Amino acid sequence: MDPSALGVRLASGVVAPLVRKLFVQEGPGAGLVDAPVRISALVSFKGERRTLTDKDLRKLAAELVRRAVRSAGPGERPVPADEETAVADALATTLAGLGTLAMDDVQAVALGSTALAERLTAAVPQAAHGLSRDAALLHETLVGTACLHIVHFFSQRSTFVARTLIQQSRSLDALITRVDEFAERHPAPPTGDVTFERTYLSHLAHKHGRLTIYGIDLHNSPDRWPLDAAYMSLEATGPSRAEGPSTTSRPAPPSPPRTAS
Repeated sequence: MDPSALGVRLASGVVAPLVRKLFVQEGPGAGLVDAPVRISALVSFKGERRTLTDKDLRKLAAELVRRAVRSAGPGERPVPADEETAVADALATTLAGLGTLAMDDVQAVALGSTALAERLTAAVPQAAHGLSRDAALLHETLVGTACLHIVHFFSQRSTFVARTLIQQSRSLDALITRVDEFAERHPAPPTGDVTFERTYLSHLAHKHGRLTIYGIDLHNSPDRWPLDAAYMSLEATGPSRAEGPSTTSRPAPPSPPRTAS
């Protein structure tokens, strides 16, 4: 069986209890913490709250390997029996890297399980050295499956939702503050300015909106013409479906009468 397909076969009820053992149990007062918690402070195999020994961690990894092999079914063993121990040791070494990750639980959830698995594998690159191809694939699959349940575990912790809401509120407050500062630095034009601009434009149109045409000396002809009459605006339109091709333009204004030569 392809080792990369084992993640689908491993039921959540099998993997989740083992993954939870990697992290300390929350005690009284944990809900008062409003800041993200470093992953290295949550693992149960290091620090003052250590409840899982290195030997226990290797037993946990070996159990994950055994359950993965068992879920493969008869005749679908992902690795030979003599490679199970090597995969378990590599998995334990990789999982131990959780204690060295420089990120908190909120960042881990934001990354997602795939990116977290890549970070965890990169933190301990020597873990899978010497494994066969199938053994390396099984190790990679189990790391990805474990990270899927790790991310889910972080998101279900009692303090996670509260901290996330606090961070979202702070982000919204910061965004509102920046918008207010931008509005203060770039105020809208005062009403007096807008009124002045409209009055000034009307004045310009009244003063410069007519054109004097020299050379015309008729009794009934004005000496000044509106710009709208002196200049003709052309407009092209497409043919309508009913009438067929046509070109429409505005009619030219009447030309001033010419004097007889």
